[in-house]
Amino acid sequence: MSSNWANNLDMLAQNGVIDFDGASFVTGQAPRYVGRPSMPPSPYVGPPIPSAPALSQPEIDEFQKQKNKLPKAEEKDNDLIKNPSWKKWLFGAVALGGLIFAGFKAKSIYKWVKDFIKNPGGKFNFNWKDVKDYTSKKWKSFKTFCSDGWDKFKNLFKSKTPKP
Repeated sequence: MSSNWANNLDMLAQNGVIDFDGASFVTGQAPRYVGRPSMPPSPYVGPPIPSAPALSQPEIDEFQKQKNKLPKAEEKDNDLIKNPSWKKWLFGAVALGGLIFAGFKAKSIYKWVKDFIKNPGGKFNFNWKDVKDYTSKKWKSFKTFCSDGWDKFKNLFKSKTPKP
């Protein structure tokens, strides 16, 4: 056991948890005191702790509901969050506006899907020759841009002084 166990038992006796000398009972010696000592016998423990008031314990294990001390008008208002009515109306207006907006969007999406089902390739008809010409023009312009840039980069390292 630790060296503090006797002091712990003495503090239990001092605070009224036990009513005898616990350390002498455990070791089998004659008791040093009976009841609650006013000062613990150890010189290392400070002044005595004020005694705790005796708590009234119920005779049986039961749940006792606390009485509600609110006036009758406030008893009905049990909401945890109390929002003012203007916030509720504003939220309702925003929610209704969102529903109407979603309805219009759904209507336009429905129209687009309906048109696509009727004519699946109608919006995506294009001429492959035009696509080929467009990409070849873009490729040529990119190629000239890169070659001109490379030539300018090479000219940076050329000597600027004329040769004799």
